[in-house]
Amino acid sequence: MSDLIMINNLPCLTWNRLDLNRAAVDSRDLEVNTEVPVEFLTLPDGVSCRPVTGAAAAKLLARTPVQVPERVQAGKVPIYHPQRFATGLGGDFDRLASAAADAAGKKVQLLEVRPGAAPARPILWHTEYHDGNRALSRQIIHVGEGASLTLVMDFVSGAEDGGMAGVSTGVILDRGARLDLCRVQMLGSSYVHFDDMGASLGEEAAMTYRQLELGGSRTYAGAQAELIGRRSSFTARMGYFATETAKMDIGYNVVQRGRRTKSDMTFDGALAGHAAKTFRGTIDFRNGSAGSTGDEQENVLLLSPAIVNKTIPVILCEEEDVQGRHGATVGRLADDILFYFGTRGVGMREAQEMMVTARLGAVAREIPDEDLRSRIDAFISGKI
Repeated sequence: MSDLIMINNLPCLTWNRLDLNRAAVDSRDLEVNTEVPVEFLTLPDGVSCRPVTGAAAAKLLARTPVQVPERVQAGKVPIYHPQRFATGLGGDFDRLASAAADAAGKKVQLLEVRPGAAPARPILWHTEYHDGNRALSRQIIHVGEGASLTLVMDFVSGAEDGGMAGVSTGVILDRGARLDLCRVQMLGSSYVHFDDMGASLGEEAAMTYRQLELGGSRTYAGAQAELIGRRSSFTARMGYFATETAKMDIGYNVVQRGRRTKSDMTFDGALAGHAAKTFRGTIDFRNGSAGSTGDEQENVLLLSPAIVNKTIPVILCEEEDVQGRHGATVGRLADDILFYFGTRGVGMREAQEMMVTARLGAVAREIPDEDLRSRIDAFISGKI
């Protein structure tokens, strides 16, 4: 028997006919049949990684600052029930994924950086899937006071492989902590991918989140950052590419609670064939966030007339002294650009390839691993 779960909930209701308030997923999509090993390079001094039970992980997450639920006021009606530790895909996914992993005996990987530690090199976290794998991994990344870390996670499989690859990550940044988290998904054309991330940022903590979603048949990516501490900041740089009949559902929600917090999010994507994509991006200024700023922008390149693209950037506000900006640019290559390329002997197909490579390459170039950047370039070229 199957049940539908609701994920990537929009924090405020919009017109139901637009089909943007949430995404519905069959619970059977989260069935697990295997555990995929994670490959690490040697961990540097000051960094440890160990498996812990789901109960121990829940206790650690519960010690983070309180995330006050959304209030009903001024016409803003919340449609979701926040978790104790909020993540992007939401409470339904969190409960079902946790239950599936616990039933299969899968533990949570706890990656910790001791206070004051600052590893010079990025940590590479490689996960390789095979055809038929249905795996779900959970991690907690805890960066201690005044510490910093760069972590690069990639999820790969064979080009024609299929299965389910789920990843759920909780991030805890103590006072003055810094985290640069990069996630790259290059799964086979028949994979279903769930990418769930939630972050709690303490005073003067800063997180940069770089994400590339490039493969799979269906992708559900959700991120929620809670800027609880004063002067905390969250920066997101995302790139995505969907072709043929691929479907993609993306939800980012930044809740700014502390004074003088800052968020800055940019999303660059390309859609081709009969691909369909929904994007929800929200900046939510809560009471107490005076002096805060928020900025979000999505840029979408459409390479086919058969594409379905839905974009809804949102700003919610309970505070007066804040500055927020949002926007979206959606369109095809302009005639004058194609004419420019044509006068230099470049056809439409080659022009499209150059534009896609340039758009996604802007995110890929920021990933601090040369080998991974080369594999990203080859993957994008293969899809084009």
